Amino acid sequence: MGMFLSLSGIIGKNQNEVVIGLTNYSKSVNGGLEIDNNLTTDDGNCCVMQEVNANTTILYPSDYLEWDKSSKFLSKELDTPVFSFHIHDGDLWMYILYYKGEIIDQFNPIPDYWEEINDAEFERWKGNASKIAELISGVDVKDIEKYLVRWDLDADDTHKAYPDDEFTQEDWQLTDFMKKIGLPYPIDENGKSTGQSYKLWTDELRLKQKSVSNSNINSINNSEKPWWKIW
Repeated sequence: MGMFLSLSGIIGKNQNEVVIGLTNYSKSVNGGLEIDNNLTTDDGNCCVMQEVNANTTILYPSDYLEWDKSSKFLSKELDTPVFSFHIHDGDLWMYILYYKGEIIDQFNPIPDYWEEINDAEFERWKGNASKIAELISGVDVKDIEKYLVRWDLDADDTHKAYPDDEFTQEDWQLTDFMKKIGLPYPIDENGKSTGQSYKLWTDELRLKQKSVSNSNINSINNSEKPWWKIW
C-alpha cells in the first residue's frame, strides 16, 4: 500500500489564527486540539502546523478522514481560501479549494481513478489556475497552470511541470505545487517535522493518548463519506 496523506493549506492566516480555527472545528465535533511536543508523525493523533509568510499548512494525523470537512470549516471560520490536499495511495495528488465554506475549484489528475465518470465530472476536476490566482496575491497563472493537467497513464515516462521542480508527474508533485502558491510542507527530506506538533482528536478520530479524559471522546461518527474515500 502506498502513502495516504492529508493537509489543509490556509492562505493569508498565521499559525495562531489557524490554531484557533482548528480548535473550534475540533470542538464542534466533540474533540480538541492541544500542543504536544512529545508527539511524532508516527503517533495516531499527531497534527503538525507550519507558517511561512502568513500562510499556514496543517499536516493531519495518518488516520484522519476529515480533511475536507475541516478545510471547509476553516475557510468559513477564517474567511480565507483553504486548500484541502490529499495524496491517495501514492498514486495521485488532488485538491479541493474552499472559500467562505464553498468549493471554488478542484483538481485530480486521474479523475476516473475510482470509477468511470461522465464528462461533467471530468470538467469539475480539471482545476482552474485563474481562479487560484484571483484568490492568492502574488500567484501567476503561468507558474501553476502546467500542474493542472490530466496524467497520461500510458506514457512511457513522466515529466516535470516546470524546470525548477523537484518532482515529475507523481504524488510528491504536490509539494512543488505548494511551493508555487506559498505554502510550506512541514516535514523535511528526512521525514522530521519542521513545524509545531499538536494532539488532535474528533468524533471520527478517537484519542489514542491518555493525557485527555475519556469523557471528551464520543463514539466514532459513521456518517457517509465521499464516494472516493473507500478505505
